[in-house]
Amino acid sequence: MVKNFYMQPTPNLKKLIVFIDGGYLRRILEKFWEISLISDPRKFASAISTIADMVPNHDPIDFFYVHLDTIRIYYYDAIVSTDDQKYPEFRKFFEDLKLNYTSQSPLELKFGRLIKGKDEKYRQKGVDVLLSTDLVVKAFQNHYDLAMIITGDDDFLDAVKIVKDFSGKQIIGLYNPRETSTRLIDCFDYKLPFLPEPLFKK
Repeated sequence: MVKNFYMQPTPNLKKLIVFIDGGYLRRILEKFWEISLISDPRKFASAISTIADMVPNHDPIDFFYVHLDTIRIYYYDAIVSTDDQKYPEFRKFFEDLKLNYTSQSPLELKFGRLIKGKDEKYRQKGVDVLLSTDLVVKAFQNHYDLAMIITGDDDFLDAVKIVKDFSGKQIIGLYNPRETSTRLIDCFDYKLPFLPEPLFKK
C-alpha cells in the first residue's frame, strides 16, 4: 500500500536559543579537566561546539516528537577594559574561541566587564544582567519556543520565572548538579544534569 504524503504527521518544529554563562561553564570544565581554559581556547571552543551539536542531534536529549531548530548560541562572559594591560590576552582568547568554534549553529559573544578590586582580584559585572535581559526580551519577541540555559546562579531564578509565567515559553537547564542552585534546578521545565559528564567524558 502506498502511503499518502498528505497523511504524514507534521513535524513539531520548535525554535531554540542556547544561553551560556561562560564563567560557569569554564569553572566546571577547568575542575573536570584540571587545566586553565584561558590558556587553551581551542579546547574550550570544542566544548561549546559539542554543546551546540548535541541539541539538533538529540544526544543525550530526547524530546521524542519535537524537532529543535537552533536559532543561535549566545555566550556571555566578561572582559577587561581596553586600557587594562591584560586586554590583549583576553581579546586573543575570545578571538581564538570564536575562530575554533566548529558547530554550524551561529555563535554570538556578549560581554560584561571585569573590574579589578582593591585586592587586585577581578570581578564580573553585568554578565548576569545581559543574559537575563536577553532571556526575557527574546521570549516576548517570540525569538524562541524553548530556551536552553547553561548556568547555576540563583540570580537567574526571577528571569526564568518571568519567561515561564508570562510568555508561556519553556526552559531547558543543562547543568552540573553540584554547581547549581537547587531552586533554579526546580524551576527548569526540562532538567539535563549532564555537565561535565556524559558530554565531556572523552
